[in-house]
Amino acid sequence: MDGQLIYCIASEHIVLYTPAPEVTASLLPNYEPFRVAELPVGVEPLFTFTGSVDLDTKKRIALLEDKTSDGVRAQVYHTDDRQLLLELTIDRRHQALCVDRSWRTIVSDVLLDDPSAAIFINRLIMIAFGVAVAPHRTLKMHASVTVLNGQALLFLGVSGTGKSTHSRLWRKFVPGATLLNDDEPIVRVLEDGEVRVYGCPWSGSTPCYKNESARVKAFVYLYQAPENKLSRLRGRDSFDAIYSSSAFLHSDKVRHLAMFDTVADVLERIPVYRLDCRPDEEAVSLTRQLLD
Repeated sequence: MDGQLIYCIASEHIVLYTPAPEVTASLLPNYEPFRVAELPVGVEPLFTFTGSVDLDTKKRIALLEDKTSDGVRAQVYHTDDRQLLLELTIDRRHQALCVDRSWRTIVSDVLLDDPSAAIFINRLIMIAFGVAVAPHRTLKMHASVTVLNGQALLFLGVSGTGKSTHSRLWRKFVPGATLLNDDEPIVRVLEDGEVRVYGCPWSGSTPCYKNESARVKAFVYLYQAPENKLSRLRGRDSFDAIYSSSAFLHSDKVRHLAMFDTVADVLERIPVYRLDCRPDEEAVSLTRQLLD
């Protein structure tokens, strides 16, 4: 019988069933700060993830999505038994997962004790989490998160805009500023309406895997420019800034709509700004005032 690994990420628990828990854990060192010994009493996991499942019997009926990013191709299919199958291709190697519409039980053909599969294990779980968590007033975002005195700024923008650079400049020029996550933070609207951002096991190329959270003070969408200027975004512009920075599958309509609702929920509580900037101290001083 397989053993299990349990992780708590942004207050949600996931369970991995694996024939060799400690081997699997060693392949996922970035998950270690989030590992817990057991599920709390009465708590159901967000999803369970089981590897080594033969998916060749799944007949692919229709291709729903086909995207390539950073050398990873992701294809989503409908199967003959009305499930979704997501296949990743990296360097001509393929691994897949299959889920029903609830996203509570996930099976994959990846071997959870295979060192050569570590990149697939990590990526498949990351994608599954981002989709499964959508109905819980939660967004997995692309952002760099800077924290000062328990309050967070999330720097947004297209790849190469300078999100990580602006966070680094904050740590250089603002005493006490820290990095919570540099690429894949989790944003959640709590029951009392507070919006918090959480560290997680995914942080792009920066190894920053903190099991911590902070209160969200503002979102700042960055644009490279010859002069520094900070302005408030409103209406459709503010919505687009958050929406375009959130992770989702177009092919899962229920969770896509839930993500829309969460973006609107967040915008009722948190302001969004545009920062046209150079990579310098003056740009930092403009966003520093947002935490006063």
